[in-house]
Amino acid sequence: MKTVIIGGIAGGLSAASQIRREDHTSQVIVLEKSGDVSYAACGMPYNLFYKDKPVEDLYALNLDEIRKERGIDYRQHHEVVAIDPARKEVTVVDREHSREYREDYDYLVYAAGNQPNRLTLPGFDDADVFYFKTLDDTRLVKKIIYEKAPVNAVLIGSGYTNLELVDVLYNMKITPIILEKSATILPSFAEEIREKVLAKLEEKGIRLHTDVDIIEKSGNAVRAASGDYDAGMVVVSIGVKPNTELFAAAGGELGIGGAVKVDRFLRTNLPDVFAAGDCAEHYVRQLGRNGYMPLGPTANKQGRLVGSNIVNNNAMKMFYGIDQTAVFKFFDLTVATTGLSERQLREIGSNYVKLFVDTPTRGAFPGGGTMRVLLLCEKGTGLLLGGQMIGQDVVAKRLDVLATAIYKQMTVFEIAELDLSYSPLYSPVWDPLLIAANRAIKEV
Repeated sequence: MKTVIIGGIAGGLSAASQIRREDHTSQVIVLEKSGDVSYAACGMPYNLFYKDKPVEDLYALNLDEIRKERGIDYRQHHEVVAIDPARKEVTVVDREHSREYREDYDYLVYAAGNQPNRLTLPGFDDADVFYFKTLDDTRLVKKIIYEKAPVNAVLIGSGYTNLELVDVLYNMKITPIILEKSATILPSFAEEIREKVLAKLEEKGIRLHTDVDIIEKSGNAVRAASGDYDAGMVVVSIGVKPNTELFAAAGGELGIGGAVKVDRFLRTNLPDVFAAGDCAEHYVRQLGRNGYMPLGPTANKQGRLVGSNIVNNNAMKMFYGIDQTAVFKFFDLTVATTGLSERQLREIGSNYVKLFVDTPTRGAFPGGGTMRVLLLCEKGTGLLLGGQMIGQDVVAKRLDVLATAIYKQMTVFEIAELDLSYSPLYSPVWDPLLIAANRAIKEV
């Protein structure tokens, strides 16, 4: 059996590894158009702190491990330019040796990832404008930081990536300025969470400009309808779009957000072609339908399942789905979410209750901090629909408890009875989750 995989980052390498793990006789070829191998993209902002720390430290595996230990034919700088599903072959350009060839397959995995949305306005193709998405982007940003020493940076967009960069750049003594086209930031978060992020921006003296219509970048300034903003460097992070042009050109069907349409087994409409990762749809369990929320853990899970389904094509398993769990750091705060957002609950017409509590994170022990726990519950039943948190100290792992509760379809009545660990070093006697659940019981 021969499997060709388009894309060798999270989803692609996970699929390749799983195939080889379950069937040592399988031939697996990974075609990766960049010069990098699978890496931890979420670590890119923090690599900027270290001038001499190579971005290659973010590799999940090095090339020798992939080729020799896992037996995967991993080809860098090999770009697939066409898929012929009738002939079951792909056309490949080897950029390193300037040659074109065709590769046939029994199974094909489309794991081409996504790309940043770009500004097509004048000046945004300048060398000091970055779309912080790949390791090459990280290399370029590090180069300008350590060689040009910019005193400020204009960050266009206020999503997770740019907010993490705000934290990093501020601590590197580079003044960040955020320009956001929308009226506010973090639209998937409740106002009670968002206000804490806004308060932190104000505390740090970081300028956030909303409702900004950008006109152009001219020299060292970003021009907008509201005025000009000096920019030693510019980072644009205004969302992503799946890389699906190649797939669509071969007759592949697209779905939510222009991503590759997949069934629960991650099959596409093309024969013997699967898709995984940031280019594909993701099944959202609570909605009972596909969505698009590209994150590393999902890409790895989908890739692993695709690999297993290819080997066990007569006994395939369904992708269980996601619960939209995400977390990011913002200065001394951790901001986290799981389950459905208020916007989604309103869209589906859910009768829900929202409440939040502010509590200390530890007992009578030095250190710790405060946190806000926000719960979204179904009126009447108390079924947990969503949870969001922001605060200091141990936030992310508490959020994982709520993610588990959503996975198991628990109610706040059940959550209130959880036997959570207690020590003043880690928690008050009543853990913040228990306090929130007991408060919710009174509301549902």
